[in-house]
Amino acid sequence: MLVMNFFVIFLCFVTGKPDPDQVQAVGKKANKALKKKYTSTGSYVQMLPMVDDSKRHIMDIYTKLCLDELVDKSGKIQHKKINSYEEIFHFQTREGYPIKRIVVSGSAGIGKTTLIDKIAYDWAMGNSETLNKFKLVFAFKMHSLQQSSNLEDAIFSEKLLTKDCVDQSALKEFVDKNQDKVLILLDGFDEFKFDPLDTSSFGSILNILNRKLGPECCVVITSRPPLDKLVNKSLVEKPYAHVRVEGFSDTDKEEYVNKFFHDDHVKASKLTEQIKQSETLSDLAKSPMLLLLMCLLMGSTENTLPDTMTRLYNKALNYIFKRKTRDIKDDAISKILISIGKVALGSLLSKDQSFAFREGDFEKSALDAAINAGVLTSERVIDGLETYQRVTFIHHTFLEYCAAMYWQSLINTKEFDIILDQIELPASPYVSRYHYLLRFCCGDNVACTNHILQKVHQGRNLELVVICYFESQSQELPPANVISSILTDRLILHSWNNDSTNAFFHFVNQVAAISRGNDYFTKAECLYVHDFNFPRFGEDLAKSIKLLTNLQSLALTYSSLTVDNTNQILSSLESPSTLTELNLTESILLGGSVSSLAPQLMKLMPLKRLYLAGCSLEAQDMSPIAESMGDTLVNLDVSWSEDLGECASIWGPELGKMECLQEIHLQDCSVQGTDIEPIAVALSGVSTLVILDLGSNPRLGGCAEMWAQHLKGMRHLEEVNLGRCKLINKDIEPIAESVSDMPNLIHLNLQDNDALGGLALLWAQHLKKMNHLKALTLMDCNLTGVDMEPIAESVSDMPNLIDLDLSNNDPLSDCASFWAPHLKLMTKHLKRLRMWRGMKSRWTDEDKQHINASIGLDSPILELSSQPHKTPQLFGQYLASSAEITLINRTSNWSFLPMNT
Repeated sequence: MLVMNFFVIFLCFVTGKPDPDQVQAVGKKANKALKKKYTSTGSYVQMLPMVDDSKRHIMDIYTKLCLDELVDKSGKIQHKKINSYEEIFHFQTREGYPIKRIVVSGSAGIGKTTLIDKIAYDWAMGNSETLNKFKLVFAFKMHSLQQSSNLEDAIFSEKLLTKDCVDQSALKEFVDKNQDKVLILLDGFDEFKFDPLDTSSFGSILNILNRKLGPECCVVITSRPPLDKLVNKSLVEKPYAHVRVEGFSDTDKEEYVNKFFHDDHVKASKLTEQIKQSETLSDLAKSPMLLLLMCLLMGSTENTLPDTMTRLYNKALNYIFKRKTRDIKDDAISKILISIGKVALGSLLSKDQSFAFREGDFEKSALDAAINAGVLTSERVIDGLETYQRVTFIHHTFLEYCAAMYWQSLINTKEFDIILDQIELPASPYVSRYHYLLRFCCGDNVACTNHILQKVHQGRNLELVVICYFESQSQELPPANVISSILTDRLILHSWNNDSTNAFFHFVNQVAAISRGNDYFTKAECLYVHDFNFPRFGEDLAKSIKLLTNLQSLALTYSSLTVDNTNQILSSLESPSTLTELNLTESILLGGSVSSLAPQLMKLMPLKRLYLAGCSLEAQDMSPIAESMGDTLVNLDVSWSEDLGECASIWGPELGKMECLQEIHLQDCSVQGTDIEPIAVALSGVSTLVILDLGSNPRLGGCAEMWAQHLKGMRHLEEVNLGRCKLINKDIEPIAESVSDMPNLIHLNLQDNDALGGLALLWAQHLKKMNHLKALTLMDCNLTGVDMEPIAESVSDMPNLIDLDLSNNDPLSDCASFWAPHLKLMTKHLKRLRMWRGMKSRWTDEDKQHINASIGLDSPILELSSQPHKTPQLFGQYLASSAEITLINRTSNWSFLPMNT
């Protein structure tokens, strides 16, 4: 044994290689030293760029990030959610081999560096089973590396290990012998200082990255986009994994804030709630860096964030500058921001919008101050034979803020208006690349705001108008024409987010408080509020409604109303009320509770139209409706109330008390055959009733012989909807028999009854009995080519039929040669034949040829698409002269409309 040991030592001496026992010992020493490094000084994270005293322990601040794996499948990038960063160490090729090169990308401040620090910390602490397989983990900041950097040299130069701790050659030998147990973390490739990539000058770090050395080592490298200088044949080639850091989810944000304010739960809760209530803050808080700034501002002010974006960023930038240079004055900061903002605005307005700058683009003193504070970052870049410092803003919103500060400085100059003319305004304020620029420019500056509002309101971008005015915090009225563009006869808040809604009520309150002798609110006749946050803005809405003294139509749809909210809103209406239409569709669950609204409803005496679709009414709710407004109601919609089914004997008689009723909508109410008799008996005495909507009640299908006869008593009906009722062929005869006794019936809707398809030979003959019918809807009935002949034959014997809808019957596609000849019979009396097609089954050229041969594609009655090709004025003239077709067009789309428009 002694001889063998001596031989090994002698061999190592001759070859210059370390003793194997020494190599293993060095591995153990390095493991211990690295773990000590990552759990001591290496466990503290730099929170803000260039601010040395902003370090926090990683476990006090780290919060899980949202990660996506970007997978290239057949040239299309697909996103695959990653639940834990540990998953990146389990990626495999399709052949099952582990993928050992992982690229992690993400924007500035999104959390890439902290992720790298957390991986190193978890390995050192033994917190991860996945990481335990690695004996050594080396974490480098790439801004301190060169192309020629060797792994062992960098380890010692970056003070991950010291030479008195481990032997360099033994460490190299350990890495070479244990590649699969080595993890290398490279943070910030976008900050890497390199000449034009020259593989001949690569040191071992880049050669490990491109697999020429250490192919079995695992390497994770982070970078901001773009990645073309990293992902190429010189550095990272396939197979590699690409993971994108998306920032914080809503849950992550809350966790981060709670960690930051671990000893002040009140402040944490207040900030979390403030972020949740603002879509703008929620979006910004996805970035760990911006969420950190919110936390810092919350901790250094009066326990709240500023109301406007401008004031938030003003405080943030003042905080950043004064953390680094405590005696700097506010006006000095402003001058610096305006100076660098000139460059920022130029990039925003340019076509290519490049946001990477050179030092020479900026005035030097402003540049130095901004870099020193950390608002700008500078990194050395070598492009060809040229070397320069690339300058970027720490976040895009800081670039937009500075650009706006410079733009503000140009007010009352021609240049200000020239810039304004270059800005294109979108339909929605939140998709504009100039959204933040406009908001910031309006911030606390009335003159700039009035200039911008004059342009924005012309584009009818009403959300952006009120947001810009809110940002200004002006105590003056906006221009009169701007006010009139918002406070029109129809006020519509359709799916406005919390920020826009808050800005709207600020606008309304300001106009109400400041305007004198000019009542802008009397014009409003309609208020339509859709998808509204009643818990937050219900009181604001009630106050605003009080201002609308001529309100006739109020729609509060698809929101979260309570009975108390509703009573508050109704009590705010002018007395005596001018309201004629109330729409609460899908906003409140009223099952068994309508009686609690009855006192308020009784005050709305002129009310004619009441929409309670989706409010889940029950049998006992019909009585208070009939008693409170039975004398005036002309339109009642209680659709989507399943509890009304099987008990019409209880609530049906209440319908008879509504003496003025013209329309009753009972869609999807679980109505069955036995319910029709009490409904029909009650409504037969209501001579004003013209529309009966029984659509989407599938339990009516297959038993029409039981209930159809009861419809005969309602001889005054003009329109009946039996669409989506699962009717079958044997239902048509009893329906046709009853309908034939309704002399006033204009329109029968049998839409979307699939079982009728392929069987028209059995049921179409009964259509002839409806010889007074003017419109018939058979769209979406799964009609086939064999159905067209019997339908055409019956239609030809219906002398009053002028409108036939055969749209969206997919089986008719690709077989027009079989059925098109029968179209001639249909056109005997028709004025309008609709055969629209869906996107999935458009008419083929061959179909059109056969249709053309039969009746001609230019036929004035034929519509093959929802945008008819025929001359609009001819069709329009026909509608104008035909009252019954006007009614058909108004009511033939049985999907519920929130309000009459």
